[in-house]
Amino acid sequence: MTETTAVRQRTGRLALWRVLTVVTGWFMLLFVGAYLIAPASILSLVMADLSVGETTAAALVSMPQIAATVIGIPIGIYLDRVESRSVVPVAAGILLSGSILDWVAAGDGLVSFFIASRLLAGVGMFVLWVVSIDVASRAFSAERRATATSVIISGYPAGYAVGQFGTPRLAEIVSWQGVFPVFGASVLLMSLGFYVSIGQAPLFQTSTESLSRSAVVEVLRNRNVWAVVTVTILGYSLYMIFNSWMPTYMTREFGLSVARSGSIVALFPAVGIVSRPVGGWLSDSYFSQSRRPVFALAFVGATLIAGFMYTTTTIGLLIALIVLAGAFIQLQIGVMYQSIREFVGPSAGGTAVAIASVAGWLGSFVAPVVVGGLVGYTGGYTVVFVFAIGIGLMGVLTTWVMAESGSGVGVPG
Repeated sequence: MTETTAVRQRTGRLALWRVLTVVTGWFMLLFVGAYLIAPASILSLVMADLSVGETTAAALVSMPQIAATVIGIPIGIYLDRVESRSVVPVAAGILLSGSILDWVAAGDGLVSFFIASRLLAGVGMFVLWVVSIDVASRAFSAERRATATSVIISGYPAGYAVGQFGTPRLAEIVSWQGVFPVFGASVLLMSLGFYVSIGQAPLFQTSTESLSRSAVVEVLRNRNVWAVVTVTILGYSLYMIFNSWMPTYMTREFGLSVARSGSIVALFPAVGIVSRPVGGWLSDSYFSQSRRPVFALAFVGATLIAGFMYTTTTIGLLIALIVLAGAFIQLQIGVMYQSIREFVGPSAGGTAVAIASVAGWLGSFVAPVVVGGLVGYTGGYTVVFVFAIGIGLMGVLTTWVMAESGSGVGVPG
């Protein structure tokens, strides 16, 4: 064997391990997403067996995200001070522990304990989310990082689809209380594959320096970081406005059943399985590693579609517009996490991703509540589209004035 052949084989093996890192991380996030959304598809069973109302049942769905919002930034700072690979099995173990406690608490009718166990699982969830994005970004060279990041996080909406579709069927086999440890164990299993793959795939953009307090302050004072935070809040706000209010709008204005409108709107997040990787590819390849054009495309497209949605009176056209809206809005989810990393040093990558993640979840929580208040005040759904168009225009403006984090020039290459 010649030296050249040996080098090629070694390069091929490393490339394979990098791909396996993304694949195992994708499946890990799929089961994380399935675990998080699991209560949503069996809420009637949860409410009946636990004797709770809609508010408490809905809180069980959102508890992990609430935990992530509260402790997200400290966790990001911590992850920048340790080897991120080492915490993967631990985080998966925390999520599995939370899921087992879910099973115990739900089986015994201990609602407060059930809520607490979901909060615990949220800690593990957030660690796995941040590490997945961080590792995917560092496993590839600069011209593929946004693509890798966008691909790996597309496992999350895939998990929502699996959770919504599979949980009721799995509940028929293991009981609805038993679905939580099934998904938790699946997360742990895939985390082990992710852990092994990371160890075999040398990472780019590594830092030998531990994150200092002054570096954290520098990140928090970075205007470019806050520009990406703004984009993230606005992007996730748009995402959740459509996700949360379109089923009700279709039921009230078009006379569709709750089941049918929910099935139609399920296409909105599902299209992100394709749209998110496409956004990363566009940023890396078509726009030569520029990030702002993808942000602009997402916000302009979503703004125009929101206007068309308001004027359409045909259910077939509305369904097509819902799918298009989901595709445009989710182009930037993935790119935003890579963009914020590029505004900080390698030692602060986890902190930056954590900040963006917390911002995204805040937008997801706040926007639907605000829109709900406006709908209640005005008594109509026009305000939903007005609010969405306003958010979209704010996104366009923010994209226009923000700096470019990538190395490209924003033109097709």
